[in-house]
Amino acid sequence: MAEKTKKSANPTLIAAVKAVAVLVCICVVCVALLAVCNEFLYIDDEERFSRAMRDVYSGYVPADGFEADLTHASAPTGSIEKVYKSTDGVYIIEALGNDGYQGGTVTLYVLINPDATIKSWAIKENTLQSYIARVPSDAGTKWYVGKRVDEEFVKDMTGATVIKTTDAIYNAVKAAAWYCLNTESVKNELGLIDKEGLARDAVKQLLGDGYADYDFAPVNVSSATVDGTKSVADALSDDADKLSYLFRVSKDGDVLFAYVYGEETLKIVAVKDGEILSKSEGVEDTDAIVANILANRIYTFTFGSYNAYAIITNAAEGVYTVAGLKVGTVPNTYVLKVTIVADTDGKGKVEKIELTTDGDGWEQGVPQDNANKLVTSLKGARLDNIDSLYTDNKVSGATQSADLIRAAVQAALTAFDASQASAD
Repeated sequence: MAEKTKKSANPTLIAAVKAVAVLVCICVVCVALLAVCNEFLYIDDEERFSRAMRDVYSGYVPADGFEADLTHASAPTGSIEKVYKSTDGVYIIEALGNDGYQGGTVTLYVLINPDATIKSWAIKENTLQSYIARVPSDAGTKWYVGKRVDEEFVKDMTGATVIKTTDAIYNAVKAAAWYCLNTESVKNELGLIDKEGLARDAVKQLLGDGYADYDFAPVNVSSATVDGTKSVADALSDDADKLSYLFRVSKDGDVLFAYVYGEETLKIVAVKDGEILSKSEGVEDTDAIVANILANRIYTFTFGSYNAYAIITNAAEGVYTVAGLKVGTVPNTYVLKVTIVADTDGKGKVEKIELTTDGDGWEQGVPQDNANKLVTSLKGARLDNIDSLYTDNKVSGATQSADLIRAAVQAALTAFDASQASAD
């Protein structure tokens, strides 16, 4: 009987085992090296803070016995992580700002002077902000510096080429301001008056108990522009009457706008569906702002969970100049000239759309030709078909920007149909 031949090992298997073993060894060595490097390269919060102060506040000396009140750590635009105070009364607020690039955040040290003005700020850290290096190195000593925290200020991004990261920076600064206004000890020490809160309370009192459980959301009338340069406040104001605040009052689809103006005595006009619902004592029909409010109707649209707005600033011979607004802490604006003609049944139809300015929108990584595509696709739109046209032609990944364009076109169509109905 022939002796069985011993089966030799598979050379491929042996090579694979050796390769795996080598890779495992490399991984073990790399992990060990990373652990050692992390020990030497890790920067703790204390060191981050010290480095930031060297850049924007070299004279910082901590106040003895200071304990931060973080009762109001959650702000509408972000959150407050820590608060420091210097011996000379400067508050250093570590504030996180939301809504950056890819939905990420930027955390700042925001310095507030004893006179309630912003002294400077420095970036501590960020999440998902791939292009944060494009923020100018001197931004922390220029943007928002000197602005009072109890007054509305416009988003500043001078010299920056990355839009959404500056949104998060703005929101962090706003969060720090919000903290100062809502933390009683800080508010009293800085001598702050919550002017917006007082205006909101006055609006609530005017509207009465029937609106007690409504949402009173402020519209940033100074930042949202209607023609690339003129703000919403300027579009509705003149030298005599300056719009100070605008609140969107809403609940379950019921929406009205409350306009607040006046210097020593607040004047309030509540407008619903283009008509004055209520007004405070002292408001006259001859007030320029009253006429402007009714002439420049603000429309509101809800697309899913997102609200878009539009204000018609001019309407002549069927050509509507309309600003589509994202109203919030960091508003964007698209201004369109929309030409509307009567269709065979007398209803408005879009004949032409000209995109005149594009605010902050399509610079956020969305090509201009996508804006042009959407604008072109809405030619021929009517109120009864704009929804389907928009759904078919909006640009994926640019939903909010497309919403602003749609809101502007839809407002023009709504105004045209309303004018035709009143003529009949």
